[in-house]
This record gives sequence, structure tokens and C-alpha cells, in this order.
Amino acid sequence: MKRTPFAGMLPSGRLVRCSVWMGAKLKNDGPAGVRAVFALDSRLQQDTLPIGDFPLCRLLLSNDSNYPWFILVPRREAISEIFQLDVADQQQLWQETTALSQVLKDAFDADKLNVAALGNVVSQLHMHVIVRKREDAAWPAPVWGKHPAKPYGSEQIAAIRERLRLILTDDFTFLEG
Repeated sequence: MKRTPFAGMLPSGRLVRCSVWMGAKLKNDGPAGVRAVFALDSRLQQDTLPIGDFPLCRLLLSNDSNYPWFILVPRREAISEIFQLDVADQQQLWQETTALSQVLKDAFDADKLNVAALGNVVSQLHMHVIVRKREDAAWPAPVWGKHPAKPYGSEQIAAIRERLRLILTDDFTFLEG
């Protein structure tokens, strides 16, 4: 491991300088390089619908028809923070988040996208990508806890899946459902 200088800006505008130990990433491999089995947090299983897989992340749809609310979950075991991913996975997470954001903005005619990795309730690392419109149920407030979730009907889910099939073509595998 090597120590690398780092400088960054706090929200207050104060410049911070420190050194960071590079190479101190958590390992996701078990014995002889065998990758641990990915398990989705039970709360995510309960509150979402599986859509498919990017090279790194599982794509989920939050079962709340108030908003087109998607969630990317890196298929890595025991990760709760972005910095715990190795550098290649960090880059892949941002690439998948950016690609998804771009296609959702166009496909759902978003006025704004909310992209966040919070994890206060569900500690498993996951990235929210929420399509926001000025006429949505919570605009302009955050979506969390604003209105009770309104589950999708089967026809709505089928329509979203079909819309996504038209736009998620490269490096994406749809799950049956």
C-alpha cells in the first residue's frame, strides 16, 4: 500500500489536505479467487422489482408508481460504501449510473434526475436514480417519505420493461419477470 496526497473541498468551502492509503480496498474474493455469492438485501427484495443486470450492477425498479425510481446495486458481497469497491468497480458503477441516467432522462422526459447513494436504512451499497417531473407527487421535495408507495400494476410494469428493452441494449441482460 502507498500513501497518496489528497486535496478536497468541504461544503463549507474549506480546503482539506490529507493523505490516503491507496490499495486498502476490501477484497470480494474468497479462497482461490472465487467471488462471493451476491445476495440482495431483504428490504430491497421486498420493495423493488428486478429488471436485469449491467456488468456490475443489478437494476431494480422501486415498486412505487409515484415516480420512475430505479436502483443500481453492485453485485458485490459485504459492500456498504463506494470507496469499498476496488477502483475498477468504482469506475464501472459511475459508468453504469451515468449511462442509466442519460437514457432515463430521455425515455421518461425527466425535468431532473435525483441520483444518490444514501444507505441509512439499507446498508447494502445501492445507487438511486429517480426520474423527477415538475408534476410528480413530491416535486420539488425529496421523494423519501413524502407519499405512501403506490405499487405498480402488472400492465404498468410490462410497459416500463418494454420501454427499457428499447433503450438498454449494450451490456445489459434482462431478467425474466
